[in-house]
This record gives sequence, structure tokens and C-alpha cells, in this order.
Amino acid sequence: MDALGLKMRFASGTIDQPGKQTADAAHGYWLGGSFPFDECDTWMLVGSNPLVANSGGIPHANPGRRLKRALSRGFQLIVIDPRRTETARRAALHIQPKPGTDPAILAGIIREVIRQNLCDTPFIAQQVEGLDVLKAEVEPFTPQAVAIIADIPARQIIDAAGIFGSAQKGSCTASTGANMSGWSNITEYLVLCLNSICGRYRKAGDIVTNPGVLTTRRDYKAQAIPPYPIDGYGSKLRVRDFSMAVCGLPTSALADEMLLEGEGQVKALITIGGNPMMAWPDQQKTYDGLKSLELNVCVEPRQTATTALADYVLAPKLPLETPGTTLSTENLSAVSPALGHSQPYGQYVPATVEPPAGSDLLEDWEFFYGLAQHMNLQLNAKAGVFPIMGTDTPQTTMDMENKPSSEDVLDMVTKDSWVPLEALRRYPQKVLFVDETVTVKPADPGTHARLSLSSDIMFEELREFARGDKYARDGFDFRLISRRMPNHFNSMGPEIEPLYARYGTNPAFMHPDDLTDAGFSKGDVISVQSEHATIKAVVWPDKYLRRGLVSMCHCWGENPDGTSQVTAVGTNSGRLISVEVDYARFSGIPLMSALPVKVSAIEASND
Repeated sequence: MDALGLKMRFASGTIDQPGKQTADAAHGYWLGGSFPFDECDTWMLVGSNPLVANSGGIPHANPGRRLKRALSRGFQLIVIDPRRTETARRAALHIQPKPGTDPAILAGIIREVIRQNLCDTPFIAQQVEGLDVLKAEVEPFTPQAVAIIADIPARQIIDAAGIFGSAQKGSCTASTGANMSGWSNITEYLVLCLNSICGRYRKAGDIVTNPGVLTTRRDYKAQAIPPYPIDGYGSKLRVRDFSMAVCGLPTSALADEMLLEGEGQVKALITIGGNPMMAWPDQQKTYDGLKSLELNVCVEPRQTATTALADYVLAPKLPLETPGTTLSTENLSAVSPALGHSQPYGQYVPATVEPPAGSDLLEDWEFFYGLAQHMNLQLNAKAGVFPIMGTDTPQTTMDMENKPSSEDVLDMVTKDSWVPLEALRRYPQKVLFVDETVTVKPADPGTHARLSLSSDIMFEELREFARGDKYARDGFDFRLISRRMPNHFNSMGPEIEPLYARYGTNPAFMHPDDLTDAGFSKGDVISVQSEHATIKAVVWPDKYLRRGLVSMCHCWGENPDGTSQVTAVGTNSGRLISVEVDYARFSGIPLMSALPVKVSAIEASND
């Protein structure tokens, strides 16, 4: 895309956790980094269930054991989630609110931290601006006011502030549950404000437990990158007045760009390792958009609902057929605290099996290299996976005449890393690299950059939130919330019988009392209806849910022209979501959780 000069870049982040990028831009970025989970004595999770999702707050490498060890040394976990998740059941404090009320809870906790004098006053004085603005904006969110908005005990706001604010080390992180519930930008911004007023960052002289192994070498500094523009990066779309923002172009608008005729219409799409038909909101529009394409290419090792609509399906080699490293997981630390590795762990593994004899399989990168060769394009390989703030990304000019090997490409993407990749190749039994002690350096002389607690763009959302529940719909008395199910990751898993055997589908979970009131029994096929569409689903009791909720795992089901045998293939909750209403500024993420729905019995069913 760089070589072609293409600016229309879409990625999954805008329908996942886009508030992280917009909030970082409004708040600024701390170059010293945050303390890893294993060093902390508290953590606050907002809309995250890492014991099942294996991400989002507790390091993914055996999060259950990490949490157990932390609890044994007095660690206190706070979880904000409308479901008493597997993670919430181990929390010192579980706040179980109405979904979509995270801004009120976070604003209330911030107000209490300030009121209880639990702020890191020296850090604020030196590195932060806008505390007075923040205080004024959160002032209406008293514990009593938040209790009414979120339907929780007021005491929980006071207790959460006390636990979090009095700790020595900790962090607050939000995940998909919070980002998909209608207020992603302000939720993530308030998370950053809470961390900043409590000084939840490494300071000058602090040891960086894991500076990195295969990621690009960088300086850790007790210094802020000041706020930077959220949008205005060009590439304006033709629909809903969207343009390129720090979170990327809105994926929720891509199907519209395929369907809208005229100059600029998207007529070709290459999907690599993705399944839009299952993952994108508004499945019917996605279906129509993909069907309209003149060229639809999938680089995908398995048959999916998306490959069924493709003109070409190119099967790549599988991981065991390729050399690999831990770079991609390690580099997640650039996205959010507690992602990536908490220790300097790195590993290289050569290909362990040969692809089938006579096959013409390629690695993912070889497909794009081959395209570039045929189009006479020059490619430059960038190091890393996610860009690291404050660090120039090393690049390598690729030889377009003599095709590099897979090992050559790995050298390119680990260029200027903390530990040379060759060292990992040479010593395959060594996986922890603690040979170098790295500390946070003092700020550069003369720097005056500060983190900001006073973004008017962000607080416009908080004021809008405070005016009332704009997502409520008369007659739609339940709220559909997202969830993870063990042994499934997005659309991976439902086709593997041992993984789906427990339920055989993705049930519509409801509180047992709600089932009784509605006259449902476990296993009934019911109707779930939003303002946009109706689906059938298998109902299942879940005593850990708040009443008034329906909870479903996303990325199941089949294409709209399928059999609708929900007991056999599940159902796609994305059909209930409209991309044209209730969408967020900048990212365009529509309301994907806390969605108003109604449930009813189905008189007769073929399932």
C-alpha cells in the first residue's frame, strides 16, 4: 500500500478498541511506560475478562496462574463488568453496573480519588496539566449520582477509589466490553486521566523489567509526548463524513464504500487472516458489499463465510511450516499496559514440518511480495508490528529482483532489536534475556511537554453522556452485551467439534429469573430483535448476569443466505447492529454491545 500510494487503510482496530488511539492523542503519551502486572499491587479492569480472552489486563501467558500468584501476595483486583465473569469472581471488588455506564463510574472514581487526596501530587505538578478542568468535569458524578446512573451501590465508587488510589503500583485498563458499548473515546480517556492523577507510570530511575527482546531498541524517558491531532490525516471517505484518524479509517464504513457508486467506489478488497462476514457489524450490508466487489481475494488457510464469497482464496503455509518468533506478541506492549510480555522473553523457532509434497503454498508475505514484483513496485520492510511512540521505525529496502528468504524477512522485521535475532537462533534454549539492566532516563533538557487532563473534545462526550441514555429505545427493554467463550477466538473455534460440543452453538445467555419471567426453558430457540434486524438464538441460563441482559459471543453463524439452523451453526449477532446510527466520532464504531433488544418466544421452529 505504501508503494502504491494507497491511503484507504482499514484495520480491525476501529471495531475493537479504537478509543485507545483517540484517547492517547487527546491525553498524550508517557515515554517511561507503565509498571507490568506482576509488579503491581492493584489493577482495575473495565469490560475485560482476561482469564477467558487471554488478553486485556493480565498478561496472556497463563493469566490464571499470574492472578493467583498476585492475590497470594495481597494484590487487589477491581473489575467493572455487567457480568460476574471468571475474572470478576476473583476480584476484591466487582462493580456490576448497567452496561454502557462506564464513563459515569470512571468519572465518579476520579472524583473520589481527588476528594480523598489520593493523587500523586508531585507527578501532576511536574508532568500533567488540566487538573482543574478535570475536577470540574467530574464534579457532577458523586457516588450517589453514579449509583442512580449505573444502578450500583454508591459505596462501591468510594471503595474503588480507595483501593486504587492508595496502592503504590497499579494501572487501569479498558477492553472490548467498554469500547463496544457506545462511549469508547471518553471511557479510554478517563482511564488515562485516572492513571495520570495517580502517577501510574515509571519515573526516572525506575527499572524497566522488560525493555524488549525483538522489538526496536528505544529509550525509556520520564517524559511526555504532548497531545497530538486525533483526525485530519487525509483520506476522507464519502460516507458519514469520516476521514482518516489516529485509529485508522472506520471499518464500519467500508461496506458502504463498496456499495456507493461513483468516483472513489471500493471495487477490490484483499483480506488477510480476517473473516469480515462474521466479524464486521451489520452482516447483511457486509454481505451485499462483498458480493458487489469486482475483485475479492482472501489469504486464508481455511474455508470461512468470507472465503465463500471470494474470487480467489490463497492458502498460506501454516505456522508450523514457517519459521517464527515471539515478536508480534511482544510488540503488543506498544498498544496498552499489561499486553505483551512482563519479562524479557523471546523465542525463535525454525519451521518444524514440511508443507504437503507438491503444494504451491506461500507464506503470507510472499503473496504481497509477488504482487509487487508483477507490478514493478519497490517494497520497504518496516521493523516491528505496532509502531513504538517516540521511536523511528527502522526500514529495509527489499531486493525486488532476488526474492528474500523467510529468514531474511525475519531479520528485516527485527532490525535494530534489543537482542539480535541471530542470538536467538544460536541459543534456542535461552528464552529469557536479562543480560542488560535498563532504567528510565530523566527527561530531555528543556522539555516542557505535559499530559493533558483537559481535552474539550473528550469532555464533550462526557457532557453528552450526562444528558441521558441516548441509546435507549422504547419497547426494547433488554440490552445485548458481548462476551467471550472459552476455547473460541473470534471466528476461530466454532468449526472444531470438541470446542463447541458443550453448547453446540453460541447461546443467548440470560439470567435464570428473566428466563422464568419470559416463559423460556434452557435450550429454547427464541427471537432476539433490535431496531435493525431479528435473529434466532438458543437461550441459556447464566446466573452471573445482571437481570435485563442478553449476552452472546460474536463471530458465529453463517452468511445471510444460509440455512438458519442456529442449533447447529450458531447465529451472527452482528446482524442486529446498524452501522448508520449510534456510531462513535472518529472511529465510526457502532453500538456493538449494550444494544437495546427485545426477546420473544418463537411459536414454531425448524431448528
